[in-house]
Amino acid sequence: MTKVLPKRKMYRYCLADIAKGLFTGMISNYLLYFFQPTTKSGLPSLIPDNKLLGFITIMALVTAIGKVVDAITDPLVASWSDKCTHKAGRRMPFLRYSALPYALSVLLIFYAPFGEGSIGNAIWVGVFIIVYYTSYTLFFIPRNALIPEIIPDTKVRVGYYGISTAFFMGSSSFMYAATLFVDLLKKAGLTPLWAWRSVFTFFAAIGIVCLLLSATAFNEKDYVEENTKPKESIFKSFALVFKNKEFVVFTAGDLFSGVSMAFFQTAMLYYITMLLGVPESQSFLVMLTAIAVALCLFPLIIKISRKFNKKTPLVLASIVFTIVFGIIYFGDKLAALAPGNELYVGLAVGVIVAFPFAAINILPQSIISDIIQRDSIENGVNREGIFSAVKTFIEKVASAVAMMGVSSILAIGAASGESVSLLGVKLTGVFAGVFSLLSLVFFMFYNDKKVVASIEKGRK
Repeated sequence: MTKVLPKRKMYRYCLADIAKGLFTGMISNYLLYFFQPTTKSGLPSLIPDNKLLGFITIMALVTAIGKVVDAITDPLVASWSDKCTHKAGRRMPFLRYSALPYALSVLLIFYAPFGEGSIGNAIWVGVFIIVYYTSYTLFFIPRNALIPEIIPDTKVRVGYYGISTAFFMGSSSFMYAATLFVDLLKKAGLTPLWAWRSVFTFFAAIGIVCLLLSATAFNEKDYVEENTKPKESIFKSFALVFKNKEFVVFTAGDLFSGVSMAFFQTAMLYYITMLLGVPESQSFLVMLTAIAVALCLFPLIIKISRKFNKKTPLVLASIVFTIVFGIIYFGDKLAALAPGNELYVGLAVGVIVAFPFAAINILPQSIISDIIQRDSIENGVNREGIFSAVKTFIEKVASAVAMMGVSSILAIGAASGESVSLLGVKLTGVFAGVFSLLSLVFFMFYNDKKVVASIEKGRK
């Protein structure tokens, strides 16, 4: 008989989310800001500002190449993990081997070694983005696949995702504070380039420690029941996964929701500094406000999910988030109504986005785990890896669409020698609002009660 995972080990397993928050913040919030800088930032233009076909930026192309390679690794890792026969288990060995490459690659992206405007820097960034996404896949697909196995109770599991998301968003808040630390280092005499690199190095060091602690949190075989490994090929396994109606419906909503969230995170610093006119050194206050209020809302969201269902708060979050993007489009006009109080306008926006931040970060992961568990119960085969691969791939597609889309949209209407325009910043909100609206439509069709009822029936 398997043991029940102790809370202390659950918390330790969640430490990987601290690293994920830091690294995702580095990529989602600052990659474009670092390599497609505004004049105000003081950063050098390390990447050529050429555009292919007149609108595709070099950064968009580099990200796209990384995603093409990444699309191949996701199903491979999922299949390897599901069929793994390692003596330490199907999942944990992957975590232990990929932790260091994951942490080091995200840092090296920002250490492009050549001069301004060098194509060599573009190649450097492209190579390490590929390594970063690949090692992310090797770590998080097996890790996420293990969760429904080690925490079979749906109500306990939503609590786990609350802890996981709190760690993720808490570390993201530190990443949002990067601008404060950069400002302090610049005042101490460092150039903007080395101030940013120093901050990224510090956070990468924290991330390495958290990943290693998570990867050694427990002995997998102590907490996982005997499972039936899939015998099908990769392609057949994926075909079977996509025959799951609830999974397809929810996954579509999750994809559009992820794209809108990724748009927001990628362009957030532009919204705060360019639209609202908040100084870069104070921008972290807006971000921290959103995170702090979101964390305070976690217990409420978890309580509602346990008492009623997970669908209702998620639908409400999508509605609010769609409205937020409408507000963003008129952000400069809102700031103009309160001259000298731009920071307070930014803080108000931070409070509004807190609920979508909390719900969209907690609930989709928990819902996917419910769907995975239901599939295992009904079909008698453990395909957690393949399901997790699809979920992880969705996260990456969302990030890639945002990175490519925001990079190119920001450049719309930009003056010669500039890579960002006010019109471009506003248009990113329009596109993100459309994606958020699409997510709402699909979430409405997901049947949460049916999935949970099937799990409870199968566990009796």
